Amino acid sequence: MPYDSYSQRKRLLLNLINHLGPISRTALIELTDYRPATVGAIVGELLSEELIVEIGTLSAGHGRRRVLLDINKDHICAIGISFTDTCVTYILSQFDGHILSQTETPFLDTSDKQELVQQICTHVRDLIQPHSHRKIVGIGLCRPLQDPTDYRKPNTSDANSEYFDLWIQDSLKPQLECQCKLPVKIYSGVTLPAIAEHRFGVAKDVDDFIWVELSNGIGTSLFCNGIPVSGANGAAGELGHTVISFLENEHLCYCGKPGCVEGSTAWPALLADIQKALDSGVFSVLQAKKEQITVADIKNALDAGDRMCMHIVKRAANRIGIAISNAINLLNPKMVVFYGFMLELGDYFIRQMEQSIRENVISFSSDFEIRISTTSESMMTLGAVADLFSSYLQASDYKWVYALQPSEAEPTATAE
Repeated sequence: MPYDSYSQRKRLLLNLINHLGPISRTALIELTDYRPATVGAIVGELLSEELIVEIGTLSAGHGRRRVLLDINKDHICAIGISFTDTCVTYILSQFDGHILSQTETPFLDTSDKQELVQQICTHVRDLIQPHSHRKIVGIGLCRPLQDPTDYRKPNTSDANSEYFDLWIQDSLKPQLECQCKLPVKIYSGVTLPAIAEHRFGVAKDVDDFIWVELSNGIGTSLFCNGIPVSGANGAAGELGHTVISFLENEHLCYCGKPGCVEGSTAWPALLADIQKALDSGVFSVLQAKKEQITVADIKNALDAGDRMCMHIVKRAANRIGIAISNAINLLNPKMVVFYGFMLELGDYFIRQMEQSIRENVISFSSDFEIRISTTSESMMTLGAVADLFSSYLQASDYKWVYALQPSEAEPTATAE
C-alpha cells in the first residue's frame, strides 16, 4: 500500500476505525497487511490521545475474544458559527453531531467591526474553556444563504456577500486563528445543508440526494456521488430561479425574469396570492385574519376544507413538484429531502407536492425516497462541523476506505 510513513499509517487506521468500527486490531491487521506490532503501537497511541476507545469484545471462536475499537465520539469536537443580520449563532458539536453547547449573540450590522470581531473571539474562547479537555479540531464560519425577503437591503451583511466575505476573510478568520490557536475554515452556504444531512440527518450515508428548502425562497443543496456540489462559482442549486411558465402575464421575479418557480410558489408569493383573493372578495375563513396571516392560519384553513386556500396551495405545490421532478430527471437522486417552514402548511401541501413530483418524473428515475429534514435550525453549523471532522481525518485521501462494507471489518468473528 502507498501509505508508508507513520503519520499516514496512523491516519489510515483512524479512518478505518471511524468507518468500520467497532473493529478489532486483528481486522485492522488483515485489512492493511501491517505488522501486528505496528498496529498495536498506533492503536496504543490513538488510545492515549483519546481519539479512539475500547468498547467491548467479539468472540472469534475457540474461546478467543477480540477487543473492539471505535472512534471516540465524545472527545472529538468542532465549533460552527453562522451569521444573520440580527444574530451570531455558535455551536460546539461532538463527532456524532450531538450539540454540547449552542448560544446566540446579537449582531448589529451597524456595529464597529473590530469591536464585533473581538466580541466573537471572546465568545469562542469562553465556549472552548469548559471543553478544553476535548480534542477541538477547528472552527467553521458559515457564509449565510441569501434570503429573498432581504434582497433589497443592500447595506446588510446578509445581502451584500462581497462585504461579508471581506469582513470574515480579512478580520474575523485571522483573529480567531491567532487567539484560539485552531484552524478556521469559511464555508459556502450552498453546500452546508447537504453536508449536514449526509453526515447527521435523514440522508446519512446516501451518496445522491437533493435537499430542497421551502421558505422565503426555493433553494437546493446537492449531493452527487458522495460529493457536495457548489458549482463553478458557488451558485449551484438555484432551483427557485428555473423557469416553469412562459405566460405573458407572469410577474417579474426579483432576479429579473418572469416564470421563476420561486416567484410563484415561495412563501411571499403564496401569501400574496391569498391576500389578492381575499381583497377581491373570495370567501375564506381567513377573511377575519386578513392583515396578518401566518403559516398556521393557512394550515388551519386547509384542515377546515377552505376551498380558496386549497386551490392556491395546490397550485403552488404542483409548480414546486414540477420543478423538483425536473431536477430528479436531470440528477437521478436516491432521495429528496425537504426543509423549511412552508412544510408547516401540513399534510395537504406535502401530499400535493409529492403527487406532482411522482407524476412528472421519468419512469427509470422513480426509485427515490421523499423525507423531511431532521437537522432543523442547526443545519448550517452542523454542515460546517461535519466538514471539519472530514478535514481532520483527511477522509478525502482515503476514499477506498469508505467504499468498504462493514461486513468486511470482521470476516471471521461473530458477535456474542
